[in-house]
Amino acid sequence: MRIVLWFVMVFCCQLSAADKTLTVAVNIGPPWAFYEEGKGITGIDVEIIRHVFTNMGYKTEFQLLAYNRLIKEFNAGKFDVASPAAFSSENGYLTIAYLPFKDVAVSLKRNNITLNFIGDLKDKKIIAYQFASAVLGDEFTTVITTAHYLEVAERELQLKLLVNDRTDVVIGERRLLTYIGQNFFPNETLAIHPIFVTKSYGAILKDKHLQQLFDQELATLKTSGVYQQILSKWP
Repeated sequence: MRIVLWFVMVFCCQLSAADKTLTVAVNIGPPWAFYEEGKGITGIDVEIIRHVFTNMGYKTEFQLLAYNRLIKEFNAGKFDVASPAAFSSENGYLTIAYLPFKDVAVSLKRNNITLNFIGDLKDKKIIAYQFASAVLGDEFTTVITTAHYLEVAERELQLKLLVNDRTDVVIGERRLLTYIGQNFFPNETLAIHPIFVTKSYGAILKDKHLQQLFDQELATLKTSGVYQQILSKWP
């Protein structure tokens, strides 16, 4: 009787999961999360999250948001999941890290700018992503006090300002800036300056039990090789 009851409970849980659609806010920025004609919302972060929840029996509904709006709306309870989570919240639970973000400084190769250390940014004109000053550490925070510094949400605009010589340096994630440079400014060659340490981030979920299950399924995804296959699609 107990065995029958256990199977009934498992079956009911599976039905419940199958009927549940999770709302997921992702920070817009290719190749991590972006809209592709004929395919919809895709990218590294999107595909990892989609695989994990599909394997758990859930459907997912994604929305692309600027990062400040992503944080605000998750904290307001509008989404079940938000990613990446470079912030903590009383309203959610952080997953294990799975997004290997490599922040770099980028300049135009034709300008022959040398950047070997964070301190070399001193007195430069710098554009960075939203909340970069809170993410990149104390040394960076000190340096930008003597620099012409601006945080801009739109990634294409960041590189457009660089290409038009309105800034010396753009700071952002390597895959993202490389993708935008190749697709929108193919006639310019970017110089990549790896002056920051790699930081990995996860997602944040409203439900603690769901977060724990997410972590378990993510570990399975890595073991199966699917996780690495997704990363390799957008090197």
